[in-house]
Amino acid sequence: MNDLYANPPQMLNHVRNVIAARTVNCYGSIAALCSSHSFLLSFDVTNNAFDGQIPRELGFSPSLQRLRLGINHFTGAILRTLGEIYQLSLVDFSGNSLTGSVPAELSLCKKLTHIDLNNNFLSGPIPSWLGSLPNLGELKLSFTLFSGPLPHELFKCSNLLVLSLDNNLLNGTLPLETGNLASLNVLNLNQNQFYGPIPPAIGNLSKLYELRLSRNSFNGEIPIELRELQNLRSVLDLSYNNLTGEIPPSIGTLSKLEALDLSHNQLGEILFQVGAMSSLGKLNFSYNNLEGKLDKEFLHWPAETFMGNLRLCGGPLGRCNSEESSHHNSGLKLSSVVIISAFSTIAAIVLLMIGVALFLKGKRESLNEVKCVYSSSSSIVHRRPLLPNAAGKRDFKWGDIMQATNNLSDNFIIGSGGSGTIYKAELSSEETVAVKKILRKDDLLLNKSFEREIRTLERVRHRHLAKLLGCCVNKEAGFNLLVYEYMENGSLWDWLHPESVSSKKRKSLDWEARLRVAAGLAKGVEYLHHDCVLRIIHRDIKSSNVLLDSNMEAHLGDFELAKTLVENHNSFNTDSNSWFAGSYGYIAPEYAYSLKATEKSDVYSMGIVLVELVSGKMPTDEIFGTDKMVRWVESHIEMGESSRTELIDSALKPILPDEECAAFGVLEIAPQCTKTTPAERPSSRQVCDSLVHLSNNRNRMVGCYKNPH
Repeated sequence: MNDLYANPPQMLNHVRNVIAARTVNCYGSIAALCSSHSFLLSFDVTNNAFDGQIPRELGFSPSLQRLRLGINHFTGAILRTLGEIYQLSLVDFSGNSLTGSVPAELSLCKKLTHIDLNNNFLSGPIPSWLGSLPNLGELKLSFTLFSGPLPHELFKCSNLLVLSLDNNLLNGTLPLETGNLASLNVLNLNQNQFYGPIPPAIGNLSKLYELRLSRNSFNGEIPIELRELQNLRSVLDLSYNNLTGEIPPSIGTLSKLEALDLSHNQLGEILFQVGAMSSLGKLNFSYNNLEGKLDKEFLHWPAETFMGNLRLCGGPLGRCNSEESSHHNSGLKLSSVVIISAFSTIAAIVLLMIGVALFLKGKRESLNEVKCVYSSSSSIVHRRPLLPNAAGKRDFKWGDIMQATNNLSDNFIIGSGGSGTIYKAELSSEETVAVKKILRKDDLLLNKSFEREIRTLERVRHRHLAKLLGCCVNKEAGFNLLVYEYMENGSLWDWLHPESVSSKKRKSLDWEARLRVAAGLAKGVEYLHHDCVLRIIHRDIKSSNVLLDSNMEAHLGDFELAKTLVENHNSFNTDSNSWFAGSYGYIAPEYAYSLKATEKSDVYSMGIVLVELVSGKMPTDEIFGTDKMVRWVESHIEMGESSRTELIDSALKPILPDEECAAFGVLEIAPQCTKTTPAERPSSRQVCDSLVHLSNNRNRMVGCYKNPH
């Protein structure tokens, strides 16, 4: 085995009982890492070359919550003793050579939210006991050897976000219960042996972002209920099946869809509504039974899009053979054409005048109505229905919001973001919401901020991220509105620096609340970087964007600067052009000269917030002089025990020994987050593991760390 302990900073990152040995090319057995960690919280050896069977000692870690063994060379069966770890919430064994079935003992781990067994040699049926896991959010069983039909119990997992079962030997039909997975973002059943019609109940999955059913034996017509999947964005792939009938025009209403693949079926008719979809970047109708002439809407697609349809012509395929003869033998004489054209023109003018009149009348009667969606979900996965047809829909009118805020009077301001002001609105329905006003005018950046915040919040689904209830676009008023769930306790900034805000001075935050806020913030950032369907960089993490609900739970908000990460081999690019973003005091040093935000930029900003939580000081406090907050912390740590106590907020003193120990633990994590070189900083996942461990074990600490390095 490679000497895992020869160079601890590179090879192994220990924060109490958190083990991480990632991307460091370690090999051999992991038994030595498992033998003496009875209070292990997180175990992560992802992306190494460890081999052999999973050591049985790993099953003797009763506090273990996250177990990641992905992308190694492990063999043998999954440990049955893992079922005795009742705190287990995540297992990732993907990318190994594990065999056998999934042990039924795992059904005892009721806190499981993520199961990833992709790319193994596991076999047998999909376990029916998965339906008994109340919090299951992601189930990934792709590229394995599972067989048989889908168990009906699986469709009881109402909180499931991701279901990936592609490249297996599964068969049978899709049951009507498929529509019960109302929270689903991703459904991937590619490359199996499913047959029968696609059930209309699939239209109930209104939160789907990605739908893949290719390379099966589905037959019958494409259900028109697909029009209900208005959140479909990434892909709709029904290729390599036995589907018949026409391509339904309802698909043309999927205004966000970026890729559509209906190739290698027996579809017989194509309608112009599909060709008019402006969002599409990829389209494939090849090898069907399509016939007739393509409309002009398909002219911009290459001929390969339609190859294998022998009776199809026009558009990129060239002229139809009958065009010249039909041109020559037209049944209409020139005089008839002139008369028909004249009548058509007059009728069009009349209809246009009627339409304009009705539009102006309707605009006067229902000017500026705001339609928002309200969700009271409190499950651990926290879904946010944003569609007009979503369950739990409630309408708020523009006038109600204006009345509740006295036309957005300054008296109702509770905060502000980079592009807008936030107001508190107590509606007549006795519901309180936060309303963010974003000016429109001709400012392109402001309009993009509004659109970006909506697009981002449509994707995120997490209890520690701000909850968007609805939005309103109002060109005549000169501004747009975003309606959020109201956070009763304001922002973390207000609590840490009450003297800097005009509101009534709040009670100081105790240490337990601060530690809970730190862990909650880290969980939200971890989700954005690692678990979101498209990974996201927030780019403006700061204490004023950490919002606190009635239970003092943290919710990261203000996504106007957020950018999506698109994986490209081993690097990441952002989906929009860069401009300077962030807030002074929280910005990572590399961003000042490169203008390139990465997930490590977010980690830096989070590290500053962690110092702020412990010290109670603003990042721009005069006490730091020409040094930054980071250097101030490092210098006090270097000066020894007596100086380190000055790092703790005076509002926390006198502080209990175990709390002081936990505070110093946070101050060990923060400097790692704020390393000058981004590559030396931990990932948000590692930060989250460490903070969760500190939070869960704060009452068991008996001694503090003497050497934080």
